[in-house]
Amino acid sequence: MDVPLHPEIEQVVRQKVESGEYPSVAALFEEALFLLVERDWSKVQEELNERMPSIFGPDPASPTEGDRP
Repeated sequence: MDVPLHPEIEQVVRQKVESGEYPSVAALFEEALFLLVERDWSKVQEELNERMPSIFGPDPASPTEGDRP
């Protein structure tokens, strides 16, 4: 796959590989994509957590106003 990069990004990639931080350009992009997918999945989980009460009703383990001292 041939992906054109902005010169500044290409320089960062080259520096990280040349410094030994990543063994190859492919390894750097694999980690970058993994982090992107992980971030996107976290957003989905947050959205689901926000919607859970409206889908399933309130959490029965959570105290209600009348249950609080």
